[in-house]
Amino acid sequence: MAKQGAQNDVPSFSQDFVDRKIYSKSAAVMRSEGKDRGNVLYSRSQDSRSSNTFKLPPGGAAVTKEVAISLRKLLFGGSTYIGNQEWMKSALEFREPGSALGYGLVSLKNNPRAVIMCVQAYILKHLLFNKKDFPQESSRDKDPLRPYKDRQQQALGLALADIIWKAGTENSRCTICLPGDRAHLERELNYTPDGLTEKINLFEFQRKEDTVCFLVKHVHLFQQETGNGVIVLLYSMILSRGIDRVQEDLNGEYTELLTPVCEATQALITFLLAGRATPYLHNGVMHTLDEDNVAGVKEQVGLMSRGEIGALIWNRNDESSKQLGSRLKTPSFPIWVTQAENKYGVLFHTRRDLTRDHRAEHRFDLHYYNGCPANYEPTILTLDTRFNKGQDEYRMPVLERVLVSKWQGAQVSWNETTPYV
Repeated sequence: MAKQGAQNDVPSFSQDFVDRKIYSKSAAVMRSEGKDRGNVLYSRSQDSRSSNTFKLPPGGAAVTKEVAISLRKLLFGGSTYIGNQEWMKSALEFREPGSALGYGLVSLKNNPRAVIMCVQAYILKHLLFNKKDFPQESSRDKDPLRPYKDRQQQALGLALADIIWKAGTENSRCTICLPGDRAHLERELNYTPDGLTEKINLFEFQRKEDTVCFLVKHVHLFQQETGNGVIVLLYSMILSRGIDRVQEDLNGEYTELLTPVCEATQALITFLLAGRATPYLHNGVMHTLDEDNVAGVKEQVGLMSRGEIGALIWNRNDESSKQLGSRLKTPSFPIWVTQAENKYGVLFHTRRDLTRDHRAEHRFDLHYYNGCPANYEPTILTLDTRFNKGQDEYRMPVLERVLVSKWQGAQVSWNETTPYV
């Protein structure tokens, strides 16, 4: 019922309405390009910087009470209390443009880092491997890992479009939520306003190219310093997939996308990477015995195709990480979201041959990034898989445990960086 209401209340978005101007330079005065030691750029439009009023495009539909309650329940477990503030106040903020880590989003809070690092992975996909998505390079855009503001904004808009459209692919449409400054709902017995959900407006698209144009133009609304960019992204994914379908994806393993202590569930990570909120990491479909099922068999739908972005997981005493299939271990692009004892980051290689030619895996470098604002220099690890020497796993840094779960026997060098994960 919630899904039907979400679709019926959202008007179709005309292609002619979409502004074709992909991006424009902000009038904001930028910080000095040379000061790159961990500075964070809060990317906001001039309108949002001067006041708390969000300038929304016309054509959106106001969120309904039914949809608002369903979104809150599916994410936080209830609609009568305000959601966890770590999540409610997390935005998608870049580091200083042109700096050594200019490609990176910053995660100021621990729990939302899982989502932010998934977005980071898609940003890297576009910066490194989809250069056709950007205008002609200027002399300062030669290094894809040191993007300036225009390119940061473009890459984030493209990344958000990838994630949201993938969630809605099976519906051949997607829904984008944008926050406004006017509440459409009031406090009631079964709904407590949280300052965001009752203010969202819904925009529906049937074409990915229109989705890209819209998101790049309005990407600053996901980046407000005191905004809710992470939650707005998750709401957009849920409505694009459909509330009922997300609940079906969870398959009874979870009832919400966040745990009771407000950590990201495995289903939320696979939702971001694969567009389906499955809690399972294996390839394809498995059938297991289920005492609660009359037929005695439970169908577990895992990853149905090779992903663009991969995942590598190692958690002590966690059996689910052992089920990680090749469709996540060997993605199309050499980019992996990592989970090491519930600490999230991204590993990536700057050339595609790493996932195309096994010979490239003999000796190679991997960049590691985790969004921590205290880190201001690149972390580059060198892996050598040629000798397959024995290792004392109990003395290995946790990140190395993650690495050898894919490249068994690899010798890992931190290249004079002190291991910190």
